[in-house]
Amino acid sequence: VRAEGEIHDNRDRSSTRASLRRLLAAFPRAFRRRRRAFAVALAATLVGCLFGAATLALDPQSKEVLLPFAHLQGDPAARVAKEEAAVENPVDGHKVSFSGYLMTHNTQVAIFSLATGIVFGIGTIILLFYNGVILGAVALDYLRAGQGTFLFGWLLPHGAIEIPAFLVAGQAGLVLAGALLGNRALPLGRRLRLVGGDVSALIVGAASMLVWAGLVESFFSQYHEPVIPYPFKIPFGLVELFALAFFLGRAGRDGEAAQ
Repeated sequence: VRAEGEIHDNRDRSSTRASLRRLLAAFPRAFRRRRRAFAVALAATLVGCLFGAATLALDPQSKEVLLPFAHLQGDPAARVAKEEAAVENPVDGHKVSFSGYLMTHNTQVAIFSLATGIVFGIGTIILLFYNGVILGAVALDYLRAGQGTFLFGWLLPHGAIEIPAFLVAGQAGLVLAGALLGNRALPLGRRLRLVGGDVSALIVGAASMLVWAGLVESFFSQYHEPVIPYPFKIPFGLVELFALAFFLGRAGRDGEAAQ
């Protein structure tokens, strides 16, 4: 009986490892196949960034409208001074619950970005643009206040993964929209089935990225100098970004060659 249990247990482990390998290959392959949709998602976000920064530059009073979060509406220098003076326990209950909230909330936003692709991609583009508006306005606000080091030390560790994850979710929504608007010679059901695997791989990949980003934001990004030096936080985020780019660009290529 024990031997039988070990055999079945090994099969379960092998099956889990095989499923993980398939996911790790399917996600970057889908990303590369649908790179045009990613380019559109990136463009929509960048246009939003430019719009948010330009609006804040031309009308500083628009800050309360552009930035819906109270902690971003005050003076950046005052916030930096407050954050750098705070010393917290990195494993307290608040951080754990905050991490769980971030994972859940951000994954819901990612799924919503995918789902709004059903409206011919219009909803997805609006969400990507709006995220860009917030990012552009925040960046300009902190840079103009001379708080660029804090900005990059705060955003890069989790943003290097979180922002691309939202772009990938938008990519999935645009792939879905492309199926709806695509070759009308094929039945709608057939068009949806053709993109279904890639859409699933992209949204699962985005959700996985957001889990990591939530952990990093809670237990790393929220700690500033003198607790964690910025010369450590900023390179950490850059390494994450380069590792992600390498993974999306290279992973799973052996399987592609065999197909």
